[in-house]
Formats: sequence, structure tokens, C-alpha cells
Amino acid sequence: MTMFGSQWLANAGSTYEIEQSIRFNDNDSAYLTRTPSSAGNQKTNTISCWVKRANLGTGESLAMFSAAGGSYGLTWYIDSSETDFSRERLSLSDGSSTLWQANDYRLRDPASWYHFVFAMDTTQATQSNRMKVYINGALVTADSNALVENTDYPFFDDVVNRIGSWSPSGGAAGRYMEGYMAEIHLIDGAQKAASDFGEYNDDGVWIPKAYSGAYGDQGAYLKGQDSSALGDDTSGNGNDFSSSGLAANDQMSDSPTNNWCIMNSLDAVGPTLSDGNLAFTDSNGSAWRTARATMAIPSTGKWYWECIAASSGGAGDPNFGIVADTVNTQVSDWYQDALAYAYSTRQDSVVNNDWTGTSRGTYAGGNVLQIAYDSGTGKLHFGIQNSWINGGDPADGSSPDFTTSTTLTFLPYVAIYNSKTGSINFGQSAFAYTPPTGFKALNTSNLDTPTITDGSAYFHTQLYTGNGSSGLAITNDANAGDFKPDLWYLAPRSNGDNHVVIDSVRGVTSRIYTNKGDAEDIDSPAQITFETDGFDLDTTDVNFNGSGRTYVAWQWKTTGGSSSTNETGDITSTVSANTTAGFSVLTYSGNGSDNQEIGHGIGIPPKMIITKRRNASGSNWSSYHDAVGINKVFYLNLRNAVASNTEQYRAVPTSSVYTVGVGGDVNASGGTYVSYCFAEVEGFSSIGSYTGNGNADGPFVYCGFEPAFLLIKSTGDNKWVIKDTKRSPFNAASLTLVANNNDAELTSDQPVDINSSGFKLRTTGSGVNASGVTYIYMAFAEHPFGGDGAAPATAR
Repeated sequence: MTMFGSQWLANAGSTYEIEQSIRFNDNDSAYLTRTPSSAGNQKTNTISCWVKRANLGTGESLAMFSAAGGSYGLTWYIDSSETDFSRERLSLSDGSSTLWQANDYRLRDPASWYHFVFAMDTTQATQSNRMKVYINGALVTADSNALVENTDYPFFDDVVNRIGSWSPSGGAAGRYMEGYMAEIHLIDGAQKAASDFGEYNDDGVWIPKAYSGAYGDQGAYLKGQDSSALGDDTSGNGNDFSSSGLAANDQMSDSPTNNWCIMNSLDAVGPTLSDGNLAFTDSNGSAWRTARATMAIPSTGKWYWECIAASSGGAGDPNFGIVADTVNTQVSDWYQDALAYAYSTRQDSVVNNDWTGTSRGTYAGGNVLQIAYDSGTGKLHFGIQNSWINGGDPADGSSPDFTTSTTLTFLPYVAIYNSKTGSINFGQSAFAYTPPTGFKALNTSNLDTPTITDGSAYFHTQLYTGNGSSGLAITNDANAGDFKPDLWYLAPRSNGDNHVVIDSVRGVTSRIYTNKGDAEDIDSPAQITFETDGFDLDTTDVNFNGSGRTYVAWQWKTTGGSSSTNETGDITSTVSANTTAGFSVLTYSGNGSDNQEIGHGIGIPPKMIITKRRNASGSNWSSYHDAVGINKVFYLNLRNAVASNTEQYRAVPTSSVYTVGVGGDVNASGGTYVSYCFAEVEGFSSIGSYTGNGNADGPFVYCGFEPAFLLIKSTGDNKWVIKDTKRSPFNAASLTLVANNNDAELTSDQPVDINSSGFKLRTTGSGVNASGVTYIYMAFAEHPFGGDGAAPATAR
């Protein structure tokens, strides 16, 4: 399981439900406050809460809990860099000194819920035990811990205690929280563990559970269940908090057990987001400001949401609609792309690659714009004040404003200009109008249960350290249980050496190297054996088992190692396939003829194919990627740019075959080959492309899950970058291995944030984010996005 993860939660296999949260908008100076009538235990206490961050940015040191004392009060806060995105850390400070701090936790995923537990006991003699901090069930390692033994700290003291703001002694509130908070437990007199408030479900995801312990005299339990009194204490103590800057509409249905769509501040270009990322404004006026949502529209079903523009008539009033995840959001006018469909309040028009659009009724500022989209048919309807434009009816699908492709993934989006403002509601607040019959809101409880609920059943990353002695047995610690690999890709980390590939179809005695064009090596006897729960290293070869050296093994499962002869197509292949996970390993012999079809066994079209000739040196790893297309090629063992080539991949793969030409890297007469084929499976694998912007605040790439493994390659001349969440258990993922060379692991290279719904580039490095350059990627999930009753994905 990924440590320190925030959560996509959708019932999460638990019967315990959290029904609401409290939205804190920093523009409203919102917070909860209480001054206890008498002091509680200031040495031993616990704070537990779930937090979903919203607007992210530089200089936003967001206070979660505080108590008066010191120049800024004693405050738990997320401390962001004042100038860039290089720092994001969790701190306990009194303004003059830092009492506890973890420097490397980039807690900047607005699509997800984090669970925090701050557990203090200064009576402990051991320094590290005086403050225990857990993020999503995992104990955090502090970079500094200065709590003094047997010292009182003002949490639960009879001074001002605040939630969502700091509490400077004798001063005003500040450093306001921007986001959502739920299930707040304040425990007076006990140092609790994370397991008192949550648990791991069968799929390895941290989920909430009911707390059954005592609260102590000054403790409280805040659920936000009364919209008119969001700080009511339901522990039985009656220790109510009063609110400031909060209103009844700040009670939201968004919760850790039913996560709702909001606008994604990681996928926004310019607008200022507020009100829990449900409101937006263009404060500049000099360019279009755009943002997409945190949640894609599912590939099936009917979906509804509402929008409001503050004004009407005139350039720059908001466009509301949907846009494909393939659209390059770094282009200033992407909202006019052919795959962006929107109602524009400018000139009362609908736009789709046509600024003038077609006249559609009258929109007045403050009117409710309704959006209804049937992703099964591609029919998109707009309505104003419960009157559907163009006389359409979403319920029966008649007279839609647009009919889109049903094979693309779309996300809700907004585009604004000229200092305009607007808001959006996906249903976490009550809709103004009843959705059309059959239409649902965008939240995780309304998603279908995914086919794969635990990615570790089909893909697993294993770290290990060599001992330099034969007979080293490595047990895969996959959450799903025993994991016997069918494709095993080993990369040495601490010392440079070859990247080795072994698979169950060729047999464990046959190895090839991704960083070389060499022919296949044959080991006799086998140096590596695949076991039911891992693999054994019967070697002292330092490439696999050097004493004290560290390694990573990325592994995929097909059908448990069984293979069969596949006569589909022109060339007979031997295939081991996993149709559920969209992956196969196959071998074949070439015949030197053009346009030869080879059966891949997956049952859906592969989007990435990697082929290696086995019986000749100087043969490159020929690679096909859907975003690159046919009659082109690039090579896993080289950093070369994509090149035209009519001798290798000759036709778009089908659900049964892919087609090769006469090129020696794929089909020489007498040549023997192995191919690894990967298809996209919703919630488990994502194979696509993006365009870099050359900015440390790089593009966000939507996958629909948290990637456990990420492979990125520029279509230009650059290296093959590999990231994973085992080597980088928290953001930013800066540890890099390169498939096309044998260098040791790079420890601070091409940083990427891996989040609950995709990944965010955090570098100007040309390996992943040069301006205007197209990159291809392939990602595999730790957990799928989730659905009703299913395990959710995990992010950091």
C-alpha cells in the first residue's frame, strides 16, 4: 500500500459513513473557535480529522488547529513556499520556534481526502514518542522534534482554541484554512493511535471507522451535522465551538466516504479558485483563465451539474462545458478546441471550435445554467433556469446541443476572461433544480464498481537489498496476496548495472536488457526463479544480488504463467495474456514478409507494444505507442526521437492482432522475438500523451487513478524516465531510473507529484516537461478510482 496517501473514498468497503463536511473558505476568514472554561490536559491529547485541500498556491500556510500562546499561537499547519512550489511541509510552531516538522510531505492533492492524527504525550521520556503524527494511517518521520519532556502546551488550555485559523496571543485570526474538514475528534488526556479512528480495508486503503473511546473533560467531536451550528459537539460533553465566517451553505455533502467532484487547482491555468474550488474569478483580465475538474465523466451513465455566471453580456463571461482529457490545456485558447463543448454567456452562444457560436436564448447574470451529459450516447444538453435550450429533453435524449464522441474521456471545465466570476455545483450543495430523470451527480458513490479493486493483484513493485549470497528469497509484499510474476523487470538502484527483463513465456533462464541491443542471454542453471509469492535469486551476480546493494523489481501478472499457441493472424505466436488487466507476453518467429498480423491475446486493442529480437545482437527494442501512431518508431534502449519507419508497426492494432512490416527489429526471416503488449483498462492502466510547458508548475495529466508506476518518454531526443510510489512513497517523486541506460538511480531528478487521479509535473527538466514537447506515458494503478462499495484509489 502507498504510505502517506490521501484518499479517493467511496464507501470503501466499510459500513461506517461520514455524511458531511465543513467548507472553510479563506476569503471569508472562516474558522471555528472555543475558549474552554477550565484547562484540560496540556501534556497528553490527540487531534484527529479528515482534510480535503482546495485552492493551492505559493505562500498559503494553512492553519488547521491552534491555541493561543506565543507570537502566532501554537499551530498545526501546512506550510507552503512563499515563492514557488519547492516546499510543502507539515509543521507545529508557536511562531518563534518550530516544535515539530516533517519537510518532505507535499500535501497538495485537491482531489482527495487526507486523514491526520496529531497525538501528544510529553510525559514520554523518548523524544520521538512525545509527538506522533499519522497521515492516512502511516506514522510520519519527523525532521525536527523539539517538544520538551513534561511540558504543557496550550492545546486544550483555557485559552482561545481555533480550527481553521491560527490563534496569536491577544491577536486576530489568520492563515485561514482553504478546503474541507470532516470527522474532527479532540481527545483530552490520551495519546491515541491512528487505528483508533481508521483502518486498512481488504484492498489496502486507509478508511475511517467509528471512534469508540472517551473524549476527556475538554474533548469534543465535531461532525458539522447542524448547518446552523457547524461547531456543535456531539461527544456528549457539550463543548461546542462557535463559528466565524461560516454559513449554513458551508455544510457540504463532500466527505471521506463520498468524495465529490470540484475544480482542480492542479489543472487550472490562471483563475483564482475559492469556496472549496467551486467558485472562480479572473483577477487579471489580460488572458483567458481555464480550469478542469478533479473527476472525469464516467464512460457510461448520465451526469448533471449546475453553473452560475455573475454577469452576462460582454467579452469574457464564463464558458461552461466539457473538454477531452487529451486537449492541451497549456495553449491559451484550448477552450475553443474541437473537443471542448461549452455554453458561453458571451453573445448568448454555444462554442465548439467556433468563437461566434450559434445563438441560444438569453443568459442573465445569476441565472442557473444546467448541464446534462449522457456519456453513453455523447448527447450534451444545456438549460437555463429549468428551461432546456433548443427545446431539448435530456431524459429522452431529444434535440441535444451537441453529440460528442463516446470513446473519449471528458472532464467538466470552465473558461473566464476580463475579470469575470462564476461558480459551479456538482451537487455537494443542494441543486437549484431537480436533475432530469436518470441523471446523477459526480461523486464516487455514483461511480460503477471497478473491475479491478486492487491494482497489486496484477502489478507490483518490490524493493530489496542484496546480500551477496546464493539463495536469497524475496517475498513480494503485494497487498492482494501471493504474487508470482510473469514479466519481471529488474533495475539496480544504488549501483549502475543492466536493466534485466525475464518472463514466463521465454522462461526464467532467458534474460534481455532494456539498456542494450544485445541478443538474449541464457543462464544454465537458472539464476532467477519465479515462486508463488515472489522470486529467488540463486546467484551472487552483482547485477541481481550485490551485498548491500539496493534493487527494484517491477512485475506484471498474466494468467499465472500458462501460455498457449495463438494462430490468430499471419504469424503464429505463443501467448500468455491477462484479458482483465489488458496485458500479454508473446513470442514468435519472423518470416520477413510485409503486413504480417500477430495475435496478442488481450481481447482489446493494445496501446503500447514493445518488441525485442532475441537471437541477434544490435537489434533495438522497437516500440509502438497509440499517441505516436503507425509507420513510426522509437526504441526503449535508445533516447532517440520518434522517427518515420514503414517497416515496423504498419496498422493500428485491433482487439486481436497487431501488424508488423519487414523490419529486422520486428520481423526478420529466421528472427525470434518477444513482445510485451499493454492495453488501457479503466481504473488500472492509462496510456496516453501530454505536452510540456517548461514550467515548474507543469501540466496535470489525468489518469483516473493514482499511478503506482509511471513510464515517460519525450517524442524528441531524451531518456526513458521511470517513477514509482515504492521508491518515492511521498511527493514529490524525485527518484528516477532510466530504462535506456545502466546508471545508478538519480536521487533528485525530474520531480513529479503522483496524485489520486493522475500526476503533476513539478520541473522544467526536459526529460518530462520541456515547453511545447510531446511526451508519451504509460501508468499502472495502485488502486482504481473507486465506485459504490469498492476500494478507492490512494494518492499522496
